[in-house]
Amino acid sequence: MTPDPRLPVDLAALTDAYRLGGIQAIRYLPDGRMNRNWRVDAERGRFALKHLTDRDPDTVRRNLGLLPHLAVAGIPVAAPVATTGGDLVCETGSSAYYLCDWVEGEHVGAEMSLAQAEHMGAVIARVHRALADPGRGLPALQAGSASVNDPDAALAETGRFLKAAERPDQDEFDRAAAPVLRRRLDLIAANAHRRPQPGVVPGPHGWMHGDCQDYNLIWNGDRIRAVIDWDRIRHGAYAEELVRAATWQFNAPDGSIGFAQVAAFLAGYRSVRAIDGTALAEAARRRWWKMLSHCWHLDFHYDRADDSCDDLFFSDDRLMSWWTANLDAVEAAFGA
Repeated sequence: MTPDPRLPVDLAALTDAYRLGGIQAIRYLPDGRMNRNWRVDAERGRFALKHLTDRDPDTVRRNLGLLPHLAVAGIPVAAPVATTGGDLVCETGSSAYYLCDWVEGEHVGAEMSLAQAEHMGAVIARVHRALADPGRGLPALQAGSASVNDPDAALAETGRFLKAAERPDQDEFDRAAAPVLRRRLDLIAANAHRRPQPGVVPGPHGWMHGDCQDYNLIWNGDRIRAVIDWDRIRHGAYAEELVRAATWQFNAPDGSIGFAQVAAFLAGYRSVRAIDGTALAEAARRRWWKMLSHCWHLDFHYDRADDSCDDLFFSDDRLMSWWTANLDAVEAAFGA
């Protein structure tokens, strides 16, 4: 019998390492993007298992070690599970995994209520505050400078992807992507003069979750029950995390951004920590240009033969078309 490719190939070794006992059920979770995830029901309990495919195990080990401290600080997290050897990351062969307690709940999309948006902002503020505690052991870093993608380089990269999409033996994705890329070339050329300027990023900086979006927030009603997937903790401008989170979370299927939700989200954040509107407006401009000038999804599709982010390419295109047409209104919403 051919092994099920959706099951972790190292399941036997993982069962021993975590003393899971008999495996009662295991379900692949297709919503994961960069890594592979499963729900595991075992004699020991119910867990979330992640196979790391694009993260350094030592960095993830450090990040997981922060979670008990964050829980004490009031951040809702899924508790990491150590191996029998006390390691929070299980490395077997050439693969690395980690296990966390399973948290029941749901993911909430762009339909999020204003009360939920406000709560989400407050939770992210508490995450920023908790990670800023020197007792967490994260190094104190200086504010960095923002790099800005060059328009000519952006046009060249987009043109390269368009050439790949226009190959003679086009598949369904190529046929759908080609007209999007032609429009993207026009948008980059027409809006290159609106790109942000490089330099030191204004506003407060610090350590942050790095990937606050709907699939990494587990809700129970109007409250977040767990913030998950701490693989990408990084240092940067808080305003950039807020803009990224809001433009992802409050992005409707037609590409529009819910300004009322943005306002509630920022009000929730400011109920815990201050953030300047100017820094947020500038972060919005940087985020807009970064997304417009680089189709990262196509790095995966054409350069890595990985189609896991194909759908995001088209949803991000709808967002970019709407955002570009409403650039001043978006920055006013964040700058208010």
